[in-house]
Amino acid sequence: MYDDLCKVAKPKISVITPSLNHGRFLRETIESVAGQSYRDFEHIVVDGGSTDGTVDILKQYPHIRWISEKDRDVMEAYQKGLSMARGEYVIQCCVSDGFLDRHWFRKCVEMLDGDVETALVWGFSQYMSEEGDLLNVAFQEFFTDPPPQKQEFISLWMANGFCFPEGNYCVRGEIIRRFFPGNQSEEYFQIHPHLGFMYMFMTQGYLPVFLPMVANFGRTHHDQRGQRLKDVEKPAQQAYLRRIREFRDDLLGGRLRHLFRDGRSNVIGEIGNQELFSWRKKTWRHRILRSRLLRLDPYTLAMKAKKRIPV
Repeated sequence: MYDDLCKVAKPKISVITPSLNHGRFLRETIESVAGQSYRDFEHIVVDGGSTDGTVDILKQYPHIRWISEKDRDVMEAYQKGLSMARGEYVIQCCVSDGFLDRHWFRKCVEMLDGDVETALVWGFSQYMSEEGDLLNVAFQEFFTDPPPQKQEFISLWMANGFCFPEGNYCVRGEIIRRFFPGNQSEEYFQIHPHLGFMYMFMTQGYLPVFLPMVANFGRTHHDQRGQRLKDVEKPAQQAYLRRIREFRDDLLGGRLRHLFRDGRSNVIGEIGNQELFSWRKKTWRHRILRSRLLRLDPYTLAMKAKKRIPV
């Protein structure tokens, strides 16, 4: 099974999947990754010592590179995966998630190979129920009003802290290895390492590109990490947004110099003092026009209000 993937010695892409007692979803995730039309990749599963049959499933797929041992947290699991990764580019894929566009890897490689300025590629993510039913596409407004690209994206990020979908972005390996949170990072970024990497990626001046296609599904289920750890992840999310506000105020207040970098970390531009007024306008435009309240239909607004009003 998947003999061609067993023969990949120098993969272009490394897919990293952290896992802990979610064996019921593992097979679908593995086969979703293995079903990509682009074949120059490796799939790494970092299991945290599961006791639900996960290891038995992993043994059925000889192309998977995997370990199973206790992890302190998800940050440590990802760091193990990054240390194992041999690919030039890295994609994260949680154990309950997978890919809907079977050409996604190919599109990411074509973008990153063809444009040295681009450091990261991302697309739409679609929710999936625990039973496997496809639900809403996240950030549907981007179908008609696409997000800004490359250098312009920082104005959207400063406005609302937008995060790339964790389950589909493809990033240059040297960048995620350098800036993914580790033991020396702030505690809140260790708790929520995806946000920590997002913060470093943006503040270091790297450039993302959005591809307008539904790349992956993200499954919601009763024991997903966001549910189990919401009491500790919520403060980490608040700290992330606070750090963005501090960065934005310093940058747009002229107290911080921001350099833009290409995918090889070369400086290719900056936000100069003479441009601050323009960047303030861009950021405020996103804060106003991309407000969630403005983008909700009247029925959804009414339902949200009803939940908040005591009977």
